[in-house]
Amino acid sequence: MDCVTAREILKVTLLREFPFAYILGSQCALIKSVEDTAVFFAEFFISGIDSPRGLAAVSKMNSDHRRYGSKISNDELLFTLALLILEPPRLIDTYEWRKLTMIERVAMFTYWKEIGNRMGIRNIPNDIDALANWNKTFEAEHMRYADTNRLCAMSTVNTFVRNWPSCTKELGKDMIACFLQRYVRPLIGLEEPSRAMLLGVALFFKFRAFAIRHLFLPRFHDVESSTERDGGKKKIQRKVYLFEPWYVAETAWSSAIKRILGGVFPLPGPEYLSEGYLPEELGPIEYNEQSKGAVLKEAEQMKEYASNGGGSQLGCPFSFSG
Repeated sequence: MDCVTAREILKVTLLREFPFAYILGSQCALIKSVEDTAVFFAEFFISGIDSPRGLAAVSKMNSDHRRYGSKISNDELLFTLALLILEPPRLIDTYEWRKLTMIERVAMFTYWKEIGNRMGIRNIPNDIDALANWNKTFEAEHMRYADTNRLCAMSTVNTFVRNWPSCTKELGKDMIACFLQRYVRPLIGLEEPSRAMLLGVALFFKFRAFAIRHLFLPRFHDVESSTERDGGKKKIQRKVYLFEPWYVAETAWSSAIKRILGGVFPLPGPEYLSEGYLPEELGPIEYNEQSKGAVLKEAEQMKEYASNGGGSQLGCPFSFSG
């Protein structure tokens, strides 16, 4: 299977059948970072990593990672890649209306492996089972409790419940912990959810899965989270967002609500770049202008790499521009 075929499979699987579980399994950063992560993933799967927009998105992601230099090891990058490949299938199999097929799992691995190749990640295992074994070994050797783990975990959890009513936030934190594997919770300082909460979440998703499988029509189009995409030259605006309305169009309605309610909750506006985005402008705002030229140059180099067959023909490239 090549990455073009893998993308066609994943567009149906992730953008039509299981968008909820995939988004839940993919989000692991904070505020603008999580919004940018969602936008990067949209470019990867909707535009495609061989499109002008996809090439620029991968190049911009590489540029953002490159700023950290040796602070991020190859194994840490590979571990994160493994989570992006392994976690969504786990959540889909647990909470959705059907389990993934083997061909969908292979497609998930194939597409993300090609993205990993374009990131310059070395020693990616050759199949999803080998990756799962590598991931298990890495966790056994390196996963330990640390106060910084708890700090990061609580910041992430607080982000998810930030707009919930105060009286429900603790309930929300307990609910979020249900989606994590049992052995992970103590390592990041999260308390074990109550049996009632675990049962409630399980029953809710059992009912949801039954309803979707037997009562809902299939989704006839992809879940598109932004305005019409072109060849990569025009800024596009998002239609939906997770926590803050980055790159969402400001409307007369949202402007009126903002004037009436003030800053009670975030609404689209210039402070959230409501004019939209280009892929090379994603990531930390302060680095956009100085990195844009290098990002577009790397995208051109990556285009040549892709035209020669990508990782399926050439293996993992040692580096691109920079």
